[in-house]
Amino acid sequence: MKGVRAALATRLLLLFVVIVGVVAALSAQLSNTQWSSSLADALPNEVSELQRSYLASQQPNAQQLLLGFESQQYSDTEILPIVQEQLNLLTKAEPIIKLAEMTNPKAVLSFYQNQAGRLATQNDMQALESGDYGTLISDAQKALQSPAPVLVPLKQDPLLLTQRFVQQLPDLMPGYKSHNGLYTRTSNSIHQVLVPLRIAGDALSVTQSGQSVLVINDFIAKVTDQLPGINVYRSGLLFHSDAAAKQAKLEMTWFGGLSLLLVLALLVWVFRSGQQLFYTLLLLSVSAATGLLATLLLSSRPHVLMLVFATSFIGLCIDYVIHGFIARSHGATAWSALKPALWLSGLTTIFGYILLLLLPLPLLQQLGIFMAVALFTAIVLVVVTLPWLPQPGASRPGWQRFCHSMAQLYRQMRQPGTTAWLSVMALATLGLLLWSFTANDNVRLLASSPESLLQQENHLRKTTDFYFQPDVLLVSGETQQQALERTGDLGDIDGSVSLYDYMLPASEQQQLLQQQQELFKSPEGKTYLQWLGIWQPVFSSEPQEHPLQNQFLYPTEEGWMSVVRLKQPFNHGDITESPGKLEHFNPIEHASDALAEYRHSMQLWLIALLLVSLPILAMFLRNQQANKLRIQAAWQVTCVMTLSVSTALLLAQLIQPLNLFHSIGAMFVLVLSIDYGVFCAGRLKREHALQAIYLSAFTTMVAFGALSFSSTPAIAAFGIIVLIGVFMSALFSPLIIESPDN
Repeated sequence: MKGVRAALATRLLLLFVVIVGVVAALSAQLSNTQWSSSLADALPNEVSELQRSYLASQQPNAQQLLLGFESQQYSDTEILPIVQEQLNLLTKAEPIIKLAEMTNPKAVLSFYQNQAGRLATQNDMQALESGDYGTLISDAQKALQSPAPVLVPLKQDPLLLTQRFVQQLPDLMPGYKSHNGLYTRTSNSIHQVLVPLRIAGDALSVTQSGQSVLVINDFIAKVTDQLPGINVYRSGLLFHSDAAAKQAKLEMTWFGGLSLLLVLALLVWVFRSGQQLFYTLLLLSVSAATGLLATLLLSSRPHVLMLVFATSFIGLCIDYVIHGFIARSHGATAWSALKPALWLSGLTTIFGYILLLLLPLPLLQQLGIFMAVALFTAIVLVVVTLPWLPQPGASRPGWQRFCHSMAQLYRQMRQPGTTAWLSVMALATLGLLLWSFTANDNVRLLASSPESLLQQENHLRKTTDFYFQPDVLLVSGETQQQALERTGDLGDIDGSVSLYDYMLPASEQQQLLQQQQELFKSPEGKTYLQWLGIWQPVFSSEPQEHPLQNQFLYPTEEGWMSVVRLKQPFNHGDITESPGKLEHFNPIEHASDALAEYRHSMQLWLIALLLVSLPILAMFLRNQQANKLRIQAAWQVTCVMTLSVSTALLLAQLIQPLNLFHSIGAMFVLVLSIDYGVFCAGRLKREHALQAIYLSAFTTMVAFGALSFSSTPAIAAFGIIVLIGVFMSALFSPLIIESPDN
C-alpha cells in the first residue's frame, strides 16, 4: 500500500513539475511575443506591389470621424464657440484625437501664396501655349478691378494664374465655411457645425477604441449640457466597431456565462463529483497552455483571431474527458475498450488539423499548430493521468436508464439496409448542398450596427460631401513627378480627387514659368507690367511640398505611387488608355476576396479530411475484425460526418449566405462527428458510449449553439452550424453498427 502511494506521489510530483515548466515557459514566451491584431495581417498577402504599398501607407488602424451638431434653436455663432472650447479640452485630454489633417485652409493658402505663378488651370496653360496673351491679360485686369480680394503676391503672379487655380480647386466641404478646422452651414433655418476628427489609435484594440469613444461621448455630453435640445450625429468606423464590440461582449457575457454555468451544473449533476470538475478544468488549462506555447514558438507573429477560432478546442477536450469518466466508472474492461477508440478519434482529428499546415494561410497554420498540440496533450493526459484518480462514481441511474433505452431503440431501428439508406441520405444532402450552394464573403455582412447609429451615419452622408468611395486608382512612377504626371494623363474622371488637382508636376511648373517669361517679353506683356507698376515678375525658385501630399502620394519599394480617390463608383470606361502602371483597388473588396480565399481553403480542408478519414478508419477501426465489417463501419462513420456537415450548411444558408465562419463551424462539427462515430463503432458498450456522446453533444450545443442567437452575423453563423451539425451527428451516430466484441 505504501509502495502504491509512493508511486502515486512520484507521478503527481512529475506532473506538477511538467505543469510548472509549461506555465513558466509560456509566461516567458508571452512577454516576448508581439501579437498581431490587424485584420490586414490575417488576410492573404496576394496583392500587387502598389496595393501592398497602399495598404501599408494608409495606416488602416487610424480613422477619420465626423461629428455633426444641428439646431434650429441655436445659431452657428452660439454653437461654434462652445464646440471649440470643449474640443480644445478634448484634444488636450486625449492626444491621439486631433482635427482631420485635410481641413487646414491656412496651410493650403500659404502654400499657394509661396508658389504663386507656378500653378495655373489647364485653360490658362492652353492659352499661354497658343499665344492668346490678350485674353489672359484681360482676365487679370478684370479680376484686379473687381472687389474680390487678391490672394497671391502680384510680383510673383501678375496674371493671377495661381489665384484662378485656387478658385477651381476641389472643395472637400462644399457649402461650408471653415473656422480653424471646424465647418458651419445654415440651410432651411437649420444651423450645422461639423467637427472632422482623426484618431491615431488602433481601431482593432477594444480597450483603446472604447477609451476614445468614452472621451468623445464626454465631449458631446458637455456640449449638449450647454446647448439643451441640440441634435448630435456621429459618423465613423470607430463608433460602429465600439458598438459591435460592446454588443458582442454583452452577448458573450450572457450566452457564455449562462451556458458555462449550465454545463458545469450538468457535469456536477451527472457525476456528482467536484474532484472530476477540478480535473476537467485543470486538463483544459494545461492542454491549452501547451498548445499556445507551441504556437508562440513556431509562429513569429501570432494573430489574436487564432485564439477565437481555437475556442472549439474546449468542446473536443471535454468530449475526451467525459468518455474517460464514463469508461472508468464502469471498470477496467470498459476503460481498456475506450483507449483504442480514444487514440484513433484523437489522432485522426489531430491529423486533420496538421493538414491546415499545408494551406498558404498563416492564420490557419497557427490554428493547426495550436489544435494539434493541445489535443495531443489532452489525450495523453487523459490516458496517463485519469487512472491515477479514484474510480469515478457511476453517472446517475436515470441518465444510465435513458441511454440504455436509446441504445435499445436504435438496435430496433437498425436494419440490414441501414448502410444503404444512410449512404443515400448523406450523398443526397451533399448533392443538394452543392446544387443550392450560396455564399457571400462581403465583410460588411459579418457585423451589425445599432439602427440609431446607422441613421446618424446616413444623415451625415446626405447632408455633407465629406465622403469618398473605398476604391481608389493607384498610379505608379519611378519618381514623385512621374507618378504625378501619369495621374494628370488620366484626364478628367467624374468625382475623382488626386494631388494633381491641387498642384502640377515640376516639369509642367517649369514649362509654365517659361511661357510666362515669353509673355512678359512681348509688347502686350510689357504694357501690362507697366499698367501694374511692376518692373519684372519674381517667380518662386523651387517647388514646395503640398500640405496634402501625404494624403495622395506615397513611396513604394520601386518608386512612388499617386492615389486617385473617388467619390463615385469607378467605371473602367472612364479611362480609355492607361498612361503607365495603373491599378484599380478596393480595400473592402480585397478583404472580402481574402475571406473568400479562407472559405475556399476551409472547404478544401473539409473535403480532404473526409477523404482521408475513410481509409484511416478502414485501416485502424476494429483492426481485429474482417475487412468487410471494418470497411462498413468506416463508411457509416464517413456518411454520418458528411450528413451532419452537409445538413448544417444546407439549413444555415437558408438564414444567411455562407461565409468563412460557417466553414469554421463546419470544421468543428466534422471533428466532433469523427469522435462520435469512432466511439460508436469501437468496442465500447453502446449505452456507455451514448452516455458520453449525449452529454458531450448537449454541453456543446448549449455552449456554442447559444451563439446562434447573437445579433452579430459572424458569431451567429458559427453558432448555427455547431447547433445543427452536432445535433445531426448525435442523432445519426448511434445507427452505426456495433462491434461484435463490445
